Amino acid sequence: MSNLTITVEAPELTAAILRLADAMKGNTVPAAAPASVPSVPMPAVREPIQQPAPVAPVQQAPAVPVTVPPTMQPAAPAYPAPAPAAPVAAAPAYTLDQLQVAIGPLMDAGKAPQLQGLLAKYGVQRMPDLRPDQLPAFAADLRGLGARI
Repeated sequence: MSNLTITVEAPELTAAILRLADAMKGNTVPAAAPASVPSVPMPAVREPIQQPAPVAPVQQAPAVPVTVPPTMQPAAPAYPAPAPAAPVAAAPAYTLDQLQVAIGPLMDAGKAPQLQGLLAKYGVQRMPDLRPDQLPAFAADLRGLGARI
């Protein structure tokens, strides 16, 4: 801990500071101040603020329904009409024969293990076991392996 020493070279300021410190401690200010020290006005002491008396709650009036005439109702925002959806072409229907022709070049390219994995993905051992609804997705997967369908 360090000490701080302040030296004031103005005797009137020193007297005023001492009087202020005494006033803040609750001590009385000396009656006879040196003649060379001007009197410093003391801050007024304020009374503590009293709490206001509790106020009774105000009862709200019952809600009254309000009818807005149709002429005063806000207009619906004008949004542009949605663009008509582009026609989506149905997935092409493939026959089992078309798919079997498409796997020939894949077999020649050494992709038999990938084709076996593809059949396992659809839960079948051989292509004739594929259901008709599985054929479009199977054809897309064959295209992913490089088949030309």
